[in-house]
Amino acid sequence: SFTIFLSTRDPSVEFPPDLCSRVTFVNFTVTRSSLQSQCANRVLKSERPDVDKKRSDLLKLQGEFAVRLRHLEKALLTALNEAKGSILEDEKIIGTLETLKSEAADIQQKVEETDVVMAEVESVTNIFRPLSV
Repeated sequence: SFTIFLSTRDPSVEFPPDLCSRVTFVNFTVTRSSLQSQCANRVLKSERPDVDKKRSDLLKLQGEFAVRLRHLEKALLTALNEAKGSILEDEKIIGTLETLKSEAADIQQKVEETDVVMAEVESVTNIFRPLSV
């Protein structure tokens, strides 16, 4: 098993999404907003565990959607790389494009649905926000 630990003191560092999906980040930075967010999450978990579970499930689902889109993009790039001759005449690429288009549309629809539910969860969370200040 391979383990690597990276450390930085730069609070503004940003990592690419593909890295974020494969690693676990541990952020020891304590700010006023992070403490408020943690308090709000604890209050939400205590007062409305159903909403907290829904929020956790939605965040996991959104991550899975992002990973699936990356896999689709990778499959398309692989098919394009393996193409011989004109890509417009290659049935494998056209099939991959059609699959990518339909699955991306399905994922986009699901993302929009989760965004609506996430907005509802945020409205419930905002009710408890004054308790975290």
